[in-house]
Amino acid sequence: MQYENIIIRKAETNDIAEIANIKVNGWKTAYNGMIDSEILDTMDINKEIDSYTNHYSLDNVFVAESNNEILGFCRVYDYDDSPYEDKEIDCEIREIYVRPDIKRMGIGSKIFNYVLKYFKQKGKMKLYLGVFEDNYKSRSFYEKMGGVLGKKDSLMIKGKSYSTVSYTYNLK
Repeated sequence: MQYENIIIRKAETNDIAEIANIKVNGWKTAYNGMIDSEILDTMDINKEIDSYTNHYSLDNVFVAESNNEILGFCRVYDYDDSPYEDKEIDCEIREIYVRPDIKRMGIGSKIFNYVLKYFKQKGKMKLYLGVFEDNYKSRSFYEKMGGVLGKKDSLMIKGKSYSTVSYTYNLK
């Protein structure tokens, strides 16, 4: 199935359930075998709905939509003061997911390019994103999108450490 007339827009409250569904299914699909199954098995759409309703600002979330159907989303941060060692980093992609059943159709690229343009128009200098080191499919995508491989790090999830790497994108 081809999706036409994909628009990228700010998320709205009525998008939250689909965003949560895409995230949970995205984790269970993309990270199967990469992250402990007990973590994936306990992921809950209702907990994600709560996070997006009560803890995240929808001002920082964009959705890709076609014919009133949410295809993917991206949650970003815009920093006044960089929390990173590299003080040029002033924005971040925290999450970017496309529905697992429609990956590799250009939807992720469309969202990614929209976010890059959004931050360029805001005068931002450098975008950051982190990814699990073993997530080679996503890493290949980030490299295809022009990312420069950065440092190794780790992320703690429920008491277990997972290796990560970062990518940066010069926006100047």
